[in-house]
Amino acid sequence: MNIGIDVDGVLTDIQGFHFKYAPLFFKKFFKRNVVNSLALNVEDIFNCTEKESLIYWKKHLLKYVITEPVRKDAQNIVCKLRSNGHKIYIISKRVFTCQDDFLGKLMRFFLKSWLWRNKIKYHGIVFCDNSVTDSKKKACQDKHIDLMIDDEEVNINAISPITKVICFNTSYNKNCSGNNIVKAGTWNEVYELIEKKM
Repeated sequence: MNIGIDVDGVLTDIQGFHFKYAPLFFKKFFKRNVVNSLALNVEDIFNCTEKESLIYWKKHLLKYVITEPVRKDAQNIVCKLRSNGHKIYIISKRVFTCQDDFLGKLMRFFLKSWLWRNKIKYHGIVFCDNSVTDSKKKACQDKHIDLMIDDEEVNINAISPITKVICFNTSYNKNCSGNNIVKAGTWNEVYELIEKKM
């Protein structure tokens, strides 16, 4: 089986990162408190402007892309899936990675280095355009993905008409459901679902 795996929110806990670093930052610099603890993006969590969000990311982006740990059991499960004969494709909409400039090359390097350091082995990697809603759908079609593991509802809804999706369960996607969509809250649950052929 060809398995597509998202990075931010699936291999990492991006919401957890925000709740670790953003509250103090936004309170100190913008006098803002958490307004929506069930959201994913800092704009929605703190009801902040795009400019304020960019300032936050300028301060914290490198910390996130270099040091954010892999989710519990993700490395072991990806290794098991490969051992069982599945092909693993990293399919990510990480910011800047699809740009054809120095920043794009740098962000691709950081992501590949992070995967290597965390022993996430894969057969291929696809960088999708973050500004295109269904860019992951095309990636799944191009790589003949049989199963995609993702956390963002917009991606899941775009992909689920063409292939099975495991929605990595979080507070910001709790209402995500539909045909071809099942939920898993841990990497061990992901493995069980795959072994049972969903």
